Amino acid sequence: MKKSLLFRSTLKHLGANSLTTLFMCVGIMIGVAVLVAVIALGRGTEARILDRIDRVGVTDSFTIRTVPWGLGGGGLRDDHGELLLSFDEVNSLPDQIPGIATVLPTLNARSPVLAGSETLDDIAVQGVALNFQQVRNLNLYSGAFFSEADIQSGSHIAVIGPALANYFFPGENPLGKLIQVEGLQLEVIGVLDTRGISNSGRNADQIVLVPHDVFVELFQPLGLSTVTVTVEDPANLEKLAAQTQSYFEELYPGHQIFVRYPMATARARDEVANTLSFYLKIIAGSSLLIGGTVMMNLTNLSISGRIREIGLRKALGARNKDISGQVLVETAMVSMIAGIAGILLGYLLTNELAVRLDLRSIFSWHAPVAGLFFALLIGLVFGVRPAKRAAKLDPVLALRGSQQK
Repeated sequence: MKKSLLFRSTLKHLGANSLTTLFMCVGIMIGVAVLVAVIALGRGTEARILDRIDRVGVTDSFTIRTVPWGLGGGGLRDDHGELLLSFDEVNSLPDQIPGIATVLPTLNARSPVLAGSETLDDIAVQGVALNFQQVRNLNLYSGAFFSEADIQSGSHIAVIGPALANYFFPGENPLGKLIQVEGLQLEVIGVLDTRGISNSGRNADQIVLVPHDVFVELFQPLGLSTVTVTVEDPANLEKLAAQTQSYFEELYPGHQIFVRYPMATARARDEVANTLSFYLKIIAGSSLLIGGTVMMNLTNLSISGRIREIGLRKALGARNKDISGQVLVETAMVSMIAGIAGILLGYLLTNELAVRLDLRSIFSWHAPVAGLFFALLIGLVFGVRPAKRAAKLDPVLALRGSQQK
C-alpha cells in the first residue's frame, strides 16, 4: 500500500472512530502528563532537599592543610619546620584545576585580647579574605560583616564572637566599642551568632575576625598552612579534593598534604539524589506502562469492530503487512497526538501543583523529549500484538464477522 494512501486511510479511520481514538489518546496523554509533572516536580524537590543538605553540611568545600589537624599551623613567624604555601600558589588554584570556584586562605593565630581593663588569653584570631562569610556560612547576631572595601583597604575593624561580646561588654551594645589585639586597637562592627563548640573541642564563640591585611600587619605570616576550597559542583568534591592534594604534593615533593571534607554529608547528598532519581523513573515508567496497556486493549477492541472491513480488504488483495502496517501507523499517530497533548497537560498540571502545594519545579527539555519518545515507543510496542492479530485474521471468517480461535 502506498504511504499516502496508508496515511489517508489511517486518518479516515481515526476520524470515523473519534470516541475510541479519544480514549486511546487519554491513556498515553495521562502517562506523558504524569511523566512531565514527575520529572519537573521531582527535580525541583531534589534541588530543594540538596540545597538544605548543602547549607547544613557545606558539601561544596574542602580544606587543605600542610600539617595534620591538631598540630598547630598558621604560617606565623614563630612556626618552625612546617611547609608553607605561598599566597600566589593558593590564589592561582582555580586556574590550575578546572571545577574549583573559590579559594579562601585561612590565617589563624591565638593571642590575648584586651578591652578596657579586661583581658582574655589564648583567643582565636582569623584573617578574613573575600568570600569568607559565604564559604564559612557564618551568620551575624548584630552589626555588619566586612565589606569588600574593608577587606581590600585593611580597615582596623573586627567582628567578634558572642562569648567575647558578653565578657567584655555585658549588658551593653558592643558595636562601636574598641578591643586591642597585639597592641592594635580595632573597632567592633559586628557580633557573630552563637556556634558553640568547634570540631576541635574549643569554644567557637571565642573568636576575633579581622581583615586579611590587618592580620598580616599583626602577625606577619610567612605563608599559608591551611586553605579552604569551594567547588562549582558538589558532586565533584571528592575528585577535586584529590586533584588539589596531588597538585600541591607535586609542587613540594617529599611533603604530605592533608585533606578534610564533609564526606558523610557528601555521600548522604549523593544517596538522596540517586534515590529520588530512581523512584522518579519508577513512577514515570509505571504511568506510561499503564497508558500503553490501555492503548493495546482499546486497539484490540477496535479491531474486533472492524473484522468485516479487514476481511473485505484481504479478500480484495491486501497483504498481511498492509493490515499490520496500518494498525501500527494508527497507534503511532495516536501516540504522537497524545504525547503532544500530554506535554501541555503536564506543564499545566505541574504549575497548578507547584502553586497549590508550595512545591518547587524545574522544567527542562528532557521532559518533553522523553515524553514524545516514550509515547511513540509505547505506541509501537503495544501496537505490535493487535497488528499481528489483525494481519492473521482469516478473510473468509472475517467476512462472516467472526474470528478464528
